Amino acid sequence: MTMPTKAQIFEHWMDWLDKRGLDWGEPCCWACKRHFDVKYDLNKPTAKRVDIISNWDSVPLQRCHIIARQFGGENVPDNLFLMCKSCHDRAPNTKSRESFLDWVEKQDYTSLVQEDIMRELRNFELFDRIVDVGEMLADKELMKRFFSNSGFHMNQARGGSEITLSSIFVQIAEELKRRK
Repeated sequence: MTMPTKAQIFEHWMDWLDKRGLDWGEPCCWACKRHFDVKYDLNKPTAKRVDIISNWDSVPLQRCHIIARQFGGENVPDNLFLMCKSCHDRAPNTKSRESFLDWVEKQDYTSLVQEDIMRELRNFELFDRIVDVGEMLADKELMKRFFSNSGFHMNQARGGSEITLSSIFVQIAEELKRRK
């Protein structure tokens, strides 16, 4: 069976997504809800339904099986879900549709970013300087300097390029050493 397009999958799930408050014109991962840059937003208040649906084909999301193929899951929109690579890699490989959707409901991009921040605090042994780190993150001029001194890294999981959290934490650690 031919794999449905992302637009076909989106069209199938539109009502489900609507009940969860996802903006059809601002594509995001259906699990963690990570937004993928305004480049994929359909900023046309008068956009027709067909334009909104077809826009989803360009979004850097992966088609993930709800019921894994090894368990008889089919390539049909009802069994496919659009997720970022990170969520797709973490998704449960299960025979249970209900368990998969329950896992999806528990995903949260903000929590994932917080976990990343905690990991960087551990990596750079900055827990005892958490107040200083917080002040530095809130200092707009300092953050501008950090960003201007950081290079863009090609994001292997989500596509595109970004300044990584570790790039900022390297500079925070260096700044704290300079301040001693």
